[in-house]
Amino acid sequence: MVTLAQNGQKTAFVTGASSGIGKAAALALAGAGYLVIGTSRKAAPREVRAGIRMIACDVTDDASVAEAVALAHAELGHIDLLINNAGFALSGAAEESSVEQVRSLFDTNFLGVVRVTNAVLPIMRAQGHGRILNIGSVLGLIPGPYGAYYSASKHAIEGYSESLDH
Repeated sequence: MVTLAQNGQKTAFVTGASSGIGKAAALALAGAGYLVIGTSRKAAPREVRAGIRMIACDVTDDASVAEAVALAHAELGHIDLLINNAGFALSGAAEESSVEQVRSLFDTNFLGVVRVTNAVLPIMRAQGHGRILNIGSVLGLIPGPYGAYYSASKHAIEGYSESLDH
């Protein structure tokens, strides 16, 4: 199998790399010598943005996650670092959000982390190494007004991450 990574080159898989923290992380990793594959829901085939190979991945869809992780693994040869960053915010008074809006938030912010982690962990276990960085928020620890559901989704990531660390 021909892979993009050079001998000994570190690799990273970053979800939600089209903007914000995910994009900044992908660019910083590339600048530090990592070979990076980033994801976005709407990446075009063979797309490269600022030196970052972008692939499509909807973290709310099991098949999309499986395809993206398999493609990244095939192209990179190994995955040294996973950054789970994909997510969005939902703000407003708690009673103003529908259950469907909250379900969508948790499906992306929390279950997206679970889906991608579950897809990458077998690869990391087989290669005998790897790191996972889940992007949370201080609001997951110290909630503020008008952010009950966002804070809850980030608190879930905190608990999940701490448990995985053990």
